[in-house]
Amino acid sequence: MIGRETDLPSDDGGRQSRGLTRRAALGALAAPMAVGGCLGFGGDGRDTVVLTGVQLYNWTDEAIEVDLTVSIDGSEAFETTVAVAADDTTGIPRDWSGEPATYRLQADAVDGSLGVDAELPDGGWRRGRCAWAEVDFGSDREAREVGGETDTPSAGARLREDDEGPFEDECPAE
Repeated sequence: MIGRETDLPSDDGGRQSRGLTRRAALGALAAPMAVGGCLGFGGDGRDTVVLTGVQLYNWTDEAIEVDLTVSIDGSEAFETTVAVAADDTTGIPRDWSGEPATYRLQADAVDGSLGVDAELPDGGWRRGRCAWAEVDFGSDREAREVGGETDTPSAGARLREDDEGPFEDECPAE
């Protein structure tokens, strides 16, 4: 019986509760739903994604060569080296599994200090099951004034919705 106090005798002379209270029962049911449904973990697949491609953006004033490695669930799945002209972009379509997974993306400029090492999805991805990775090298958008000098971060990576870009045809059919 849930939520009913009875006048059963207890050791301390007070009332004794029989079973779970209504509040405890609701809390027991709500906790797994909050973790599984709201935070993107569990059976809804939001802690994984199908990575449909990688778009490399070079915001610097010099051409760069980039070593790119894509690992799926801890195993290396794809590796290449590509040239990206100054102020240009290069797209790399999916040449790895089309199954939902977690990815590690490593992109390093061969002759420089710019680089990215990112886990995708990062736990906050709540969109569709397919996405592409945008990797920015030397973005002006991320430049900051530090003590009067411009300090540009090394690089950044983020997931983008598949229908926002160049790899929408790479999403496997369900």
